[in-house]
Amino acid sequence: MISIGDLIIRLCNCGFGTIEAARRFFGRPDVQTISTSELRSALSSDDVPPVLVDARSAAEQNVSRIPGAITQQEYEAEMDTYAGRRVAVYCTVGGRSYLYARKLVAAGVDAANYRDGILGWCRKELPLESPEKQPTIAVHPYWRVFHVPDQYDVKT
Repeated sequence: MISIGDLIIRLCNCGFGTIEAARRFFGRPDVQTISTSELRSALSSDDVPPVLVDARSAAEQNVSRIPGAITQQEYEAEMDTYAGRRVAVYCTVGGRSYLYARKLVAAGVDAANYRDGILGWCRKELPLESPEKQPTIAVHPYWRVFHVPDQYDVKT
């Protein structure tokens, strides 16, 4: 049986996929997605890695983040520094990050939505870091209905 959290994720993916298809139909710029494996590979590549932007709330960011991520506010304050680099935006399940990636794409930025979000990152048992850039197992899943692997310490 599917959990409520997984049902919400599926509904979000379906809903934002439908919105994106409609946007493309009307000639709007495409908002690409990036998978967990693609993001992980890009971040560890010898090439210039994407700018990883965390679009979650301050409460969530104060618990942990994907290593190397910066906040939306940090990105906007230094946009010129990141000009020409791909931007990968994430949140918890891909909704807020989709909306922010869409805004960036409309402004001409090469941006992609990491739709799996921090939950997808955790489900692949990948590392997190604290705001002080120290390894941590703490994660804020936004709502407790979202499944987080047992090795992580859920904080809400």
